[in-house]
Amino acid sequence: MWWRGLLKISYSKRMSETKFQSGFAVLAGLPNAGKSTLLNQLAGGLLSAVTHKPQTTRQNILAIAEGEDYQIVFVDTPGFLSPEYKLQQTMLSCVDRAVTEEADVVLFLVDVAAGYEGNAPLIEKLKQVYCPVFLVLNKIDLVKDTAALDALEKRITSEVKIAKTFRISAQQGTHITALKQTVAAALPVSPAYFPPGQWTDRWERFYAAEFIREQIFLLYQKEIPYSTYVEVEKFTENLGNKNFLRAIIHVERESQKPIVIGKGGQMIAKLRQRAQKRVEEFLGRPCRVELNVVVSPGWRNNTELLEKFGYIIRDEQMP
Repeated sequence: MWWRGLLKISYSKRMSETKFQSGFAVLAGLPNAGKSTLLNQLAGGLLSAVTHKPQTTRQNILAIAEGEDYQIVFVDTPGFLSPEYKLQQTMLSCVDRAVTEEADVVLFLVDVAAGYEGNAPLIEKLKQVYCPVFLVLNKIDLVKDTAALDALEKRITSEVKIAKTFRISAQQGTHITALKQTVAAALPVSPAYFPPGQWTDRWERFYAAEFIREQIFLLYQKEIPYSTYVEVEKFTENLGNKNFLRAIIHVERESQKPIVIGKGGQMIAKLRQRAQKRVEEFLGRPCRVELNVVVSPGWRNNTELLEKFGYIIRDEQMP
């Protein structure tokens, strides 16, 4: 990928040694397979928004884990799906690019408590990759039938080449350490891509927007979560020992705006309170959050707005 060369820098004598291993481990799976929960476990903190609803993750999110002789760049991708509008097309492009172009290792997550049939298109995509594919059977805490897990594993390994299988519970943290150690050992010998101690490649304002959107997913029902985009309009640090964040919530239709606001402003007040708490947990410091709702008609199918919101990056914008 075009930006790897910009990131791949040896930052210390330790990282320049030939035995140092570094690379990208891409998490791929259907919506709600548990990728974001696993990323947070692997990262050792809350980097990726997590809800019980599918399509919470819309863009690739990086979490960097390191040890004395390795650096793993874990990549959380949107759930693999059949796109119905332009936003979902960009989400699918994120998955496709990460799996086929960026990955040194692919972690194929399967929810063992859900139906497996929907994985067929992703299986076909995984047949095209040349890097190791680790099968990660997630949510084993919900399935007590070992024979059923054995049968599922046998079926998958008959369909696609699997280097190693892990049975985990991302929610409970079961077998996460073994998975991380095996991923590190599978990476190529390479200098680090990021400086020591860096946790992610995104700015704080990106995660603030993600966590506001996370609370929208948790608080609202039906089409509202999927029809909203959160844009951080202003983010000021150290304002009287308290950060200040003003965000715009974009909705697609006029009828959605009063739903987000609620009668007498009750819903948006509740959202603001919950979002502020979540943002403060992430930042580790006080932050006053203000929210405003605007209508951006049909933004999920509007190429110009998708570019503005950062979902589409044209080739001419790349160095």
